[in-house]
Amino acid sequence: MKSNSILSDLRTAFSPLWGDAAGRGASITMALLLFFFAGCTQKGASIKGNLLNAEGEMVRLEHLSSTKSTTVDSAEVSSNGSFKLSTGEITEPGFYRLKIDENNFVILLLNDGESTTVSGNALDFYQSYQIEGSEGSATLRYLDERLRGDYNKTDSLRKTFQAYQQQGHPRLDSIAQAIDAVFQEMQEAKRQFVLAFIEDNSNSLVALSAVQSLDPAEDLGVYEEVAENLTATFPESDYVKKFKVQLVDIRSKQQAAGRTEIGAVAPEIVLKTPEGETIKLSDFKGKVTMIDFWASWCKPCRMENPNVVKVYNKYKSKGFEIFGVSLDQDGEKWVEAIAQDGLTWKHGSELKFWQSSFVSAYNLDGIPMTYLLDENGIIIAKGLRGEQLEQKLKEIFG
Repeated sequence: MKSNSILSDLRTAFSPLWGDAAGRGASITMALLLFFFAGCTQKGASIKGNLLNAEGEMVRLEHLSSTKSTTVDSAEVSSNGSFKLSTGEITEPGFYRLKIDENNFVILLLNDGESTTVSGNALDFYQSYQIEGSEGSATLRYLDERLRGDYNKTDSLRKTFQAYQQQGHPRLDSIAQAIDAVFQEMQEAKRQFVLAFIEDNSNSLVALSAVQSLDPAEDLGVYEEVAENLTATFPESDYVKKFKVQLVDIRSKQQAAGRTEIGAVAPEIVLKTPEGETIKLSDFKGKVTMIDFWASWCKPCRMENPNVVKVYNKYKSKGFEIFGVSLDQDGEKWVEAIAQDGLTWKHGSELKFWQSSFVSAYNLDGIPMTYLLDENGIIIAKGLRGEQLEQKLKEIFG
């Protein structure tokens, strides 16, 4: 679930693509590459390797695509730690995963004719590997090492804040402000590094990885520049084509975000109730209304529900309403959760999970998410939960 806390929004939740790699320290670089990888025909690059503590282990070389990884070669590590692999044909640079197992691997950017040497310790391949003979792979490793260091620093800040939070420190607000200030400085330093890196590598596919660590809301122009440069360099690259599709999606989401900013009229939502009747957001005009995006399978949503029930019972007599909008797929589980949690307000759903029409209309990328509307359907706040929600309703109703 998406966190609304700036200290925990460190862009590290990428492990679903590659198992537990993120938990082992994998950075934004490695986790975001897979999104763009689409298959291509290849000519040839060779890999010689030497691994400590790997005698008898099988190493595999996989070509990465947008939907799967395909093994192109494999070899058993000899008693002296050596192995040899080949990509097969390469017509343009491609991304590959050299792995010992699902949680122990490195990512390479290989080009035609390269003779690459990889060395490291199999007990911690990702942290220890060194590479020679592949300019793209070496540059990728440099970028990843820097971003991994940034991640470790911000993760340390997050853990520090959590420790103070668990202690119930009396000056938690001022501590949060101080930690947030450091966090912002780190983020800006990282941004400046990435901008310089992209400029230095504007005609390399490593720019695709680097740009993903930038916020498109702030640096959409950089995304567009990367797309333009790489299209000129690799006009037939499926990686670049995939990135351009992503860029179209980013622009679309930014347009949607503009429609759901504070002060805008909330987009209409038309759904079916658990009883099969039609319910619309416009039906709630005349009352202060909170759209509560949730689902029965969303644990943070279910944990937040008691707080929502409390404020609803407190303010419903004063003109407060809630429109529960569910991302469920299973109608029975949806209805069961409504009953279990005592959600006595009105509900609607398309039962289409993240394919629901309101997901794009409200630019949803995580739940729980709330939008608070005035009597005219104007958005006056969003993302309110717990005490923040209660305080806002207190301001409105007294």
